[in-house]
Amino acid sequence: MLFSCKELDDCSRFGPRNADIFNCDLMAGLWVEIREFASKKRQIDMRGVFISDLHLYSRRSIGQECWQSIQARVQDSECLVLGGDIFDFRWSEHRELERTLDAAGNWLDELAQKNPNRDVVYVLGNHDCHKPMQDLLTSLSGLHSNFSWHEYYFRQENKIFLHGDVLDAGANRHQLDGYRGRFASEDRSRGKIPNFLYDVMVGMRVHRLPGRWLHQAKRTVSRLGGYLANESMTLENGIDQIYFGHTHQPIRSRFGDQHFFNPGSGIRHLAFRPCFFEH
Repeated sequence: MLFSCKELDDCSRFGPRNADIFNCDLMAGLWVEIREFASKKRQIDMRGVFISDLHLYSRRSIGQECWQSIQARVQDSECLVLGGDIFDFRWSEHRELERTLDAAGNWLDELAQKNPNRDVVYVLGNHDCHKPMQDLLTSLSGLHSNFSWHEYYFRQENKIFLHGDVLDAGANRHQLDGYRGRFASEDRSRGKIPNFLYDVMVGMRVHRLPGRWLHQAKRTVSRLGGYLANESMTLENGIDQIYFGHTHQPIRSRFGDQHFFNPGSGIRHLAFRPCFFEH
């Protein structure tokens, strides 16, 4: 069973400030046991962190702020999975592909160096699937033993981590490759007019609507479950937890006996809710 930080912190309503109601030393001892249990559960259940869709270097991103906000939780983990679109090459303020690559490389290199005892796993998304980015990730994996990357998905025992762009691409790997190819062929980010129009949409909160309409939880997990079945990633194959991004919609949902989790997005005015898992 997975507990969020809020659920664990809610145990505080049973704390010492209410102990006088019971006027019993037993409650103080029970409180200590509750706190110790909560602490142990936090250590067990928060040993892995999954985030995606920070869209760093887009001027509509607050992804760096989101990233800074979870540093304490990352430090408590043994594994960090970056689920794609951590960087946004299409909308990068650096404009040139090479400059965005340099910035992304520095960000990831610093992350791996500062966390030598923590596994850092990168899964590609559609906004960061460029061939030069793949070459960069391969180089980083050679430099840092704790860093690895995967083009489509990463499996850890009963869990699958993927970006989720197959939801907009189609129903199979071939269609996903075609969809990503449209992003990977761009060697410069979008110009002033597209950025201005996007800024207006974000300012008016209009960018919330497509995700809420196209990626409603029930429909999303059903479609993604179908894709995973085609890829032999089913409950029968030992997969009961699926972590994905792309939709920018936080999800904690269930399809059959599989559980689906989505951490949302680091784009301004969207919800960001990192996911924690047992490692």
